[in-house]
Amino acid sequence: MTRIRRSRWSSTCAWAMVCLAAWTSTVVAQEPKTPASDEPTLPEVKVEATPLPTGNSPDTVFNTGDFTPTPGGPPTITQSTIFGSPPATGYRAASSTTGSIVNVPDIQLPASVSVVTSEVLHDQQALRINDIFRDVAGAAKLGDQLRPDSFILRGFEVTSRNYRKNGLLDPTYTPRDFANVDRIEVLKGPSSILYGATQPSGTVNLITKKPLNDDFTRWTSQLGSFNFQRHTIDANGKVNDDGNVLFRVNAAYEKSDTFRDFGYNEREFVAPSFSWIIDEDTAITWEGEYLKDRRRFDTGVAAVDGSVSTLPITRFLGEPGNDFQVYQDWRQSVFLDHKIDDIWTMRAGATTIFYYAPSSGTFPTSQTAGTTMFDRGRQNIPQFFEQYYGLTLNLAGEYELGGMEHKTVFGTEQGWFISNNFRSQSSLPGFPPLTIDGANPVYTNPPFVLTPAVFDSGFRQNRHGFYAQDLVEFDEHWSAMYGLRFDDTNVVFDRELAILGIPILGPVNTNQNFDRWTPRAGLIYQPIPDVWSLYGNYSRSFDPPSGGPRLTTTSLKPELGESWEVGSKYQVSQRLAVQAAWFWIEKQNITIDKQVSAPPFFVTSQAGRQNVQGVELSLLGQITDRWSTTTNYTMTDALLHDNTDPTIDGRRPRNVPRHTVNMWTRYNVIQNQQHTLGGGLGLVYVDDRLAAFGGTLRLPDYTRWDSGLFYRRGSFDAALYIENMFDKRYYAGSVSDLQITPGAPTTLRGQVGLTF
Repeated sequence: MTRIRRSRWSSTCAWAMVCLAAWTSTVVAQEPKTPASDEPTLPEVKVEATPLPTGNSPDTVFNTGDFTPTPGGPPTITQSTIFGSPPATGYRAASSTTGSIVNVPDIQLPASVSVVTSEVLHDQQALRINDIFRDVAGAAKLGDQLRPDSFILRGFEVTSRNYRKNGLLDPTYTPRDFANVDRIEVLKGPSSILYGATQPSGTVNLITKKPLNDDFTRWTSQLGSFNFQRHTIDANGKVNDDGNVLFRVNAAYEKSDTFRDFGYNEREFVAPSFSWIIDEDTAITWEGEYLKDRRRFDTGVAAVDGSVSTLPITRFLGEPGNDFQVYQDWRQSVFLDHKIDDIWTMRAGATTIFYYAPSSGTFPTSQTAGTTMFDRGRQNIPQFFEQYYGLTLNLAGEYELGGMEHKTVFGTEQGWFISNNFRSQSSLPGFPPLTIDGANPVYTNPPFVLTPAVFDSGFRQNRHGFYAQDLVEFDEHWSAMYGLRFDDTNVVFDRELAILGIPILGPVNTNQNFDRWTPRAGLIYQPIPDVWSLYGNYSRSFDPPSGGPRLTTTSLKPELGESWEVGSKYQVSQRLAVQAAWFWIEKQNITIDKQVSAPPFFVTSQAGRQNVQGVELSLLGQITDRWSTTTNYTMTDALLHDNTDPTIDGRRPRNVPRHTVNMWTRYNVIQNQQHTLGGGLGLVYVDDRLAAFGGTLRLPDYTRWDSGLFYRRGSFDAALYIENMFDKRYYAGSVSDLQITPGAPTTLRGQVGLTF
């Protein structure tokens, strides 16, 4: 069976690559050897300041009234150095920093980076990480209630602790808010050379809005289905008359019910920031964040005798009087940017994060065959407080040596993660009785009547990394990127489990040290400079053991990843690009979290290895002055291998679709200096997936259609977004057969905004 599946995959892969090569050859054959003056080219990347786009030109398809307001003066040093990501106009960003730490045009980078721009976030009214998966090739929802921002990328799970914010590690469990996010960059493939301990599938970097040289305030309000409301404000200005101290404050309030019975969500968010422009070569930027999120603990629906559609998608299987989740984040960061001379620039950064996440949840643990009756477990987490302290120092330069152009980075990253206050209290099977009929539920909200099972743990991780990287341009056709990182990591994990006061496990203390070198190498050939590039890369990843409900005295091994990738990037025009990539990734010592029917109801174990190979095709940018799109297709073949566990050996991992298709396109019917009127249409297709590790239940494939309307006149803009416009019943993700996340029915959100 495995050989047949791989044969089908190989045939489809070959067909896709042949078609792409034929199409590309046809396009290239039409190009003259010497580009004409109107042929698409990318601007030269320089360290000195460049003016920001005005956002008011009628030749852009968006022209929306400036959701990122136009600064009135030149960019600050924090925006114009080699470390800054330049603003993007439209659906495509021509360059990014996440894949290289320094700003590199995408066509010159031997890697895949998906950038979700502020215009995409605005048009799709994206509120959470789940809303942007359609814009990232190879991404799919996971459905983990405890870690809402976790998702699947290139066949592997990206956890909530694999995120970055402005390049600094951001390992919170709290669902992230986009009120102060300017763009989201997703680096595909292993990134340990840049970011140390991480997954081999990729890294997510959220880039925040920075203080600008202007005075403005932008207000938005959204109203929608299920009593949804959200209000935001973005205020920017100068603190002093000299204008060298700038501030920016983003704040949001959100409240809603959900389509789920007893569902609710409420959050407050505020993010002040200040920039002190000491001189033309030096600046300090401080950013703070506070976020509080309250919601119902809800694990979704459960399958009945192998059928996912027996229960209605609204059915809640917990206890509405007991179940809740609260997340609170306190975060701050500070950056020092300094241009040493015309070649070298330094950026130092520091961050502190404190987050608190108590919860109480009731959820199915087993089903009585032939009925809709479920036994349930209950878990209280009264103590969950974690903190992280991080420091980075990067020195980057652009220079010529030996007739070749170089972009070189030397850096170090230090990180201290502390989780010393975790306690899970779990009910015992049948004490108290928690059985529920999924067809006719009766909610009793029973309290704990006996001392439950208690799992206590403490986890600390200290990481020290040092790295160097160089992007060298041999000539206008050939360039290469290579680098190496060394990490020294110490992991301390204390844990114990007691049931009715009787010790079952531990206390156990695991103390591990790891030293690891991770390399990266990539090569780019540009048959047509700045228009068409072919690339290949090789990289490795290293992720030391994390905490979790590890119920043995043996320690976990580090997860080790290895990746190969080849691809092509072609600029159809300066604002439109087509990309293709083939990737192969292997990860050893896969960490798996499984649901079980006994306390503490979730356990952490390891499998042998996972292999993933696949193809990604993308079309991004403006097709014409009025028509824009972000479209991608991904084919992923993922298999687990473990001779000691026949339930997963040779099987696909959970929630990894073989095929996904995502399309979002916008067309402006009216577009001029006075006003803009446009419409958008989107498609999401996700293939069937296994619901659980080692299970047989498959979540059915689905196709969802979305649409939008947009209007702008002067400083006023309005939009309407309709998700699942044909009310398709579908299932977006799962943790197990008993924890399945249904997709929302038809959902409307209207937004109005005013900039003044």
